[in-house]
Amino acid sequence: MVDDRYLGSKGDVAVSGPDSVIVEHWAAWTQLVREQGSIMIAQLNHPGRQSPLGAGNRSFLAKTIAPSAIPLNLGENLLASLTRIILFGTPQKMTLTQIDNVIAQFTRAARLALRAGFHGVEVHAGHGFLLSQFLSSSANNRSDEFGGSAEKRVELVIRIIRAIRQEVPASFCVGIKINTADHIHTVESDDLLLQIDRIAKEQVDYVQLSGGSFEDPKMLSIQNSLPIIGATGTINVEREGFFLQASHEIRKRHPNLVLLVTGGFRSRNGVNSALQKGACDLIGLARPAIKYPDLPNEIVFNDDLLDGEARFDVEPAPSRGWIATKIRSVGAGAETTYYLSFLQAL
Repeated sequence: MVDDRYLGSKGDVAVSGPDSVIVEHWAAWTQLVREQGSIMIAQLNHPGRQSPLGAGNRSFLAKTIAPSAIPLNLGENLLASLTRIILFGTPQKMTLTQIDNVIAQFTRAARLALRAGFHGVEVHAGHGFLLSQFLSSSANNRSDEFGGSAEKRVELVIRIIRAIRQEVPASFCVGIKINTADHIHTVESDDLLLQIDRIAKEQVDYVQLSGGSFEDPKMLSIQNSLPIIGATGTINVEREGFFLQASHEIRKRHPNLVLLVTGGFRSRNGVNSALQKGACDLIGLARPAIKYPDLPNEIVFNDDLLDGEARFDVEPAPSRGWIATKIRSVGAGAETTYYLSFLQAL
């Protein structure tokens, strides 16, 4: 997180302390990765209104910040409403000064990542976090240069990309992660395409397509942890990849834009199908990469495994029971916590 006052959860890595200390700590990670001949890109994020009480170095009564004073919607029942009020409250509408400060925070984080030896940064504008909130018509009802139309709602993202590019060399990778709409030919997907049109004109090396938020945690639902079984009883690789439909639409408009799709891939066949059909250029793996740390060698590029055997399914987290049916983000939170425990054990 670019601001240690606002974290998405306790324990998040944040830009906190003097630059020299941050660079020293981050460099320890990048050195290990570079020694293995791998590439490491730092994801830069700000949670905005998705920063719960107690997550961050802000005072107990301090409000979260967001493009507009619109609270999260965790559900339509009393328990969900009380949880939202207690844990998240109603965010403060950001002033222009606060917006400038966020741009400076993202820029500083990118500058530190460069000094620490990262190969690039990814600006996180997905999963309902602050930049995603600016992009969304349901979270952003501003009428200034940062709201009022799909093109204006992407203005903050554009300014951050430009500010970062002014501080890093051309060889330093700058990507962006963005939410996609579930279905094409809707207002939301039309807005997405207009925003991608603007982003594609900037000096970005790739666009990562993902989805979900605290309000609609589709990326971490239990159903999305399970293999997809077709009508014949066989696993359907054609439906691997949650966001390939949006990727196809973006590809039509921007054939030279590097697209990375994350979410839902569970087999070598599924990965190959998406790449060979030109739906995307890169595949992102999250939970499978945690469960199978040596996934490339043991599964994806293992010639001893038949294609049908080269799978990397993941199990759902233990159910949180009744409460997960009442508060939308509980199931996703359980899934995140479950896999973070595996990650911390590596």
